Amino acid sequence: MSDNQSAVLEDGDWIVVSDRRGRENLFQLRAGGKLHVTGGSVECDDLIGCEDGTRVRTKKGDVLLVFRAILADYTTLMPRGAQIITPKDAAMIVQWADIYPGASVVEAGIGSGALTLSLLRAVGEDGRVLAFELREEFANCARKNVLGFSPKLAERLELRLGDVHDELRKLSAVDRIVLDLQDPWLALPGASAALRAGGILLAYLPTIRQVDNFVNAILDTAEFGQPEVIETILRPWIADRVRLRPESRITGHTAFLVRARRMGAPPSRRMRESTLGSSVVVGDVEGEAVGLVETPETADF
Repeated sequence: MSDNQSAVLEDGDWIVVSDRRGRENLFQLRAGGKLHVTGGSVECDDLIGCEDGTRVRTKKGDVLLVFRAILADYTTLMPRGAQIITPKDAAMIVQWADIYPGASVVEAGIGSGALTLSLLRAVGEDGRVLAFELREEFANCARKNVLGFSPKLAERLELRLGDVHDELRKLSAVDRIVLDLQDPWLALPGASAALRAGGILLAYLPTIRQVDNFVNAILDTAEFGQPEVIETILRPWIADRVRLRPESRITGHTAFLVRARRMGAPPSRRMRESTLGSSVVVGDVEGEAVGLVETPETADF
């Protein structure tokens, strides 16, 4: 599957098939293959070349709606080795951690690869995601899921088996770190070494006790700024010709997100510089100005 999708279904595409009761199944189109659902079966060759969003009848006469799977469909329905980070949280993580094209991102642990796919898409062709996972079976499942969705996205991923706590200390100038770990506070020393100044550390934490431990650990770490905590609640609605009301079942709590930014190096104890146009005001810690120095535009501060 490519980010540059055509308007027609192609061999190898992942599709979501919905029956008249709204039940959804994920399939991959393969020339010569056959799709089996509760209401019957459909030949893949009858779908390849059809427009995205087509209706098709099974051999039993049931009508099915067929769409190319979007990322949220794929991550929700794909095979799992570990519990996934849901689309509502993955979307918030990409936004709140400010994952941007060209960014270098460290992820731990990778789980089934659901969040990884969102990160890979967000960093763009010039960005990279370095993911760590302790359990080999989870790493293998995630690798297959990423490759299955998009080999092009998989090229942006480096997946390592190992303990992220040790590996972080070997990295530098990382833009973003996203942690889905039981004890992310243990990663703070490594994260402070790996992140660039202004970089963002974000943790996905299911329980409030984990949040309390992590927040206090951040507050005790001088390299990080004030931690922030949010929770995303999703309330879907039923919308048809008869009903327009909230769903009876609401997707409530899944996890808390905790964010903190890496502080820059402190200024000199005795001297402080602040840029004013092309000039620099130089003063001591108490704020007594001792001079105004003209500097060239290309000066390296």
